[in-house]
Amino acid sequence: MRNQWIAPILAVGLSLTVSAASAADQHAGDIQPWKANGQVLVNGEWFEADFGDLSGGLYRTDDPGYDANTASGAFGAGNWLWFSGLNSLQFWNGSVWSNTVPNGEHIELTDALGNVTTFNTSGVQNASGVIGQFDDAGDIHEHLDMAIRNESNALGGTVGAYWITLHLFETLPDSTTPVSTASTPFHILFNRGLAHADFELAVEAASAAPVPLPGAVWLFAPAMAGLLGFGRRKPAA
Repeated sequence: MRNQWIAPILAVGLSLTVSAASAADQHAGDIQPWKANGQVLVNGEWFEADFGDLSGGLYRTDDPGYDANTASGAFGAGNWLWFSGLNSLQFWNGSVWSNTVPNGEHIELTDALGNVTTFNTSGVQNASGVIGQFDDAGDIHEHLDMAIRNESNALGGTVGAYWITLHLFETLPDSTTPVSTASTPFHILFNRGLAHADFELAVEAASAAPVPLPGAVWLFAPAMAGLLGFGRRKPAA
């Protein structure tokens, strides 16, 4: 993990930490949210990731990160940035995207509190998670641990590409109630062992495909209430 933790912020029944962030340096390839007119916005619809691109083995990554673009619009100081998973996991077998995987593959995102969101072909479990807390300037730069696992829940995944869909929202500290309109959905496409050219074919096919969206994206809100009872995540060494 490349999160840089400064000092714990005490909240009711929970501790969360503030990240070090620099408004001057936006990281290419990162998801770059900002807030304007009460809505969370992001810098694109499609983002790419490669399992095994960092230390942690062939089946882990922490890219893309979340690097707020405060030049376009800062968030509330001390507020929390959340993600919520939408739709089900999709797999590229070399010729077509589908929600069928060869060996029970699923993708896990571990949030800033240590809670795990799981994307599989039937949907999303524990759909919402905390990315981190905005600093005094309404800025944030965080990376979440992401991993692919197989049917036996061991780290591993069939060679191919994998597609998940998210959106972002903002809350007050120690709260699950949004204080701004959620971003429009965006997509992360993961490369698991494909040659670069083959992965780019998968990206092109995904961006050309119709994307199913849930009828009511705020249906996840009641399920978030239990998240705040979990303990604080340990800072990375």
